[in-house]
Amino acid sequence: MKKRIVVLGIALVAALASGISVAETPDQAQVCVACHGEGGKSTNPLWPNLAGQNAGYLARQITAFREGERKNPAMAPFVAPLTDADIAILASYFSSQPLAISATGDASEIETGKYLAGYCSACHGYAGKPATNEWPILAGQHAAYLRQQLLAYKSGERIHPLMQAAISKLGEKEFSALAAYYSQLQP
Repeated sequence: MKKRIVVLGIALVAALASGISVAETPDQAQVCVACHGEGGKSTNPLWPNLAGQNAGYLARQITAFREGERKNPAMAPFVAPLTDADIAILASYFSSQPLAISATGDASEIETGKYLAGYCSACHGYAGKPATNEWPILAGQHAAYLRQQLLAYKSGERIHPLMQAAISKLGEKEFSALAAYYSQLQP
């Protein structure tokens, strides 16, 4: 696994150095548009915006889908044939797009979400943008998607020890408020 991460990291650096412009959509990204929208701006609130997301995080998640570490039957056929170089190109392309701000959460929950964001800020930053490239940007993400992912961590469908610890005392009501708050942030 460590060798694959090193190879992926080298491929990602090469893709970033290639200077893919915002206007150029690489061939590898053409199929992604059906669900994640032009330039990674999803129109379905249950599917994540990829535009402006951290490249390291995107590469790690696409690899996790390809390797079966992260399960999603809809994603499986699209990620199975991807090489490490393809993943690096996708991560570089989508991270170079302007960040999409969805503001899809319930406005009446934003203040509560802002208060609860203390649970998240150590890793995801005060403005929903983490200090490390390996963690996701929460700012501007679809509220329904964020809520869905928090529920997946809570149920054990997705596993990350830091996430499980951070949300252990929270439930669906708090997840909705956090999602509303982060969906409207602009980092």
